This record gives sequence, structure tokens and C-alpha cells, in this order.
Amino acid sequence: MKTRESHPDWYCPVPGMRALILGTFPPHKEKRHYEFYYPNNQNRFWKVMAEIANTKLSQNKGPQAVEERKRLMTQLKVGVQNIGKTILRDGVSSADNHIEITESQDILGIINENDSLQAILLTGYSGKTSTYGAFVKYLTKNQVQHSQPEKVRAGSKFTAQFKRPITCIIGNSTSMAAARGVSFESLLKQFKSAISDIERPTVGRKRSNTVTGTDSE
Repeated sequence: MKTRESHPDWYCPVPGMRALILGTFPPHKEKRHYEFYYPNNQNRFWKVMAEIANTKLSQNKGPQAVEERKRLMTQLKVGVQNIGKTILRDGVSSADNHIEITESQDILGIINENDSLQAILLTGYSGKTSTYGAFVKYLTKNQVQHSQPEKVRAGSKFTAQFKRPITCIIGNSTSMAAARGVSFESLLKQFKSAISDIERPTVGRKRSNTVTGTDSE
């Protein structure tokens, strides 16, 4: 049986945001250890972010865990948001394939409010309801021109033409269940490379043809 859920009001503005990391939707409330993004301690997202920031997580439950993760975001100048605002969920499953996004967050608003934003990182690309698939549908619905990656895989990049062109980077999911075969070291390399790469201008890269209103799947 599918149930309707609304996303909690978790968005946290980050001064000087350079990168925005997008997911799909939080796990069911029963599977959360705190009320913030990536709230299941088995998910490797915050461990990867802490490693990039050269620090260790000390809090795993409650408001203290939330504040610790907000400090990480501020230190790295990385924002976090999920694409889904309201969804239909099949049972209590956290799998993207068991979630149907019925209303999206205002991703355009975040982008327009952050002139320093250089890159968007998409955590997951397998299937129509993956972060990548949901984001491409969001671009299409909002008539945002975008190029297509040559191959949809971790590390692939494409450009979305908002008020200015922004690089979009595809990565693996940090979920143990969704990306069991992806090691922590591989995730760290992907995220560290992406976050570091946004500080450097892209020179000499081959650009794909731009498309409008076309889902790339």
C-alpha cells in the first residue's frame, strides 16, 4: 500500500555555497536516527563528507547530530537538498524504485539564491526514480536546457543552463542497500574529486549537444 509523505523542513542555507548535493527523499521515519538529510547511520554520506573535511563525526542521534552535520556543510560550503517535496511510498521502503515523487522542491530557487554555486552533485543514477532521473525530469518540466552525458555513470558530467551554466556531476548512491558493491574508498574519491573540481575552471572539456525538454533516459 502506498502512503503519501511530505518532506520535513530541513533545508539549511550555506553562505558561499559552491556545490549543491541532491538526493531523492529521506528514508521512512522509522529508519531515521535524527531529523536531517541522510538520517540513517548506515548511510555513508556523512562519513564521506567528514573525511573530506578531515574531521570525525562524534554525534549520531538527536539535535546534536543535526548541528554537527550543519557545521560540516558550512565548512565545505556544500548545500544539501532532496528533489522530492511530496511522495507516494510503497510501505516503509527507502529504495528509490518504491518512491514516486508527486511534487518537487524549489531547486531553481536554491540555485538562483546562490550566485557562488558552481556544481550540482547527483547521488544515484540507476532507474527512473533515481536522483539523476528525477533531476532530468525536473529540468525538463521547468524548461531548463541541458546537455546529455555521453554515458550515465558515476563521474559523468553534463551542463544545465540556468541563469548561468552549472556543471552537474553524477555519483553513486551512498546507501549501503542501493550501492552495496561500491566501496567507501570509491565514494570518497568520487565526492572529493567533485567537490575539489568545482574550485577549478573547466578548460578544454568536450561539451555535449544541448537539448530542451527531453528526458535523457
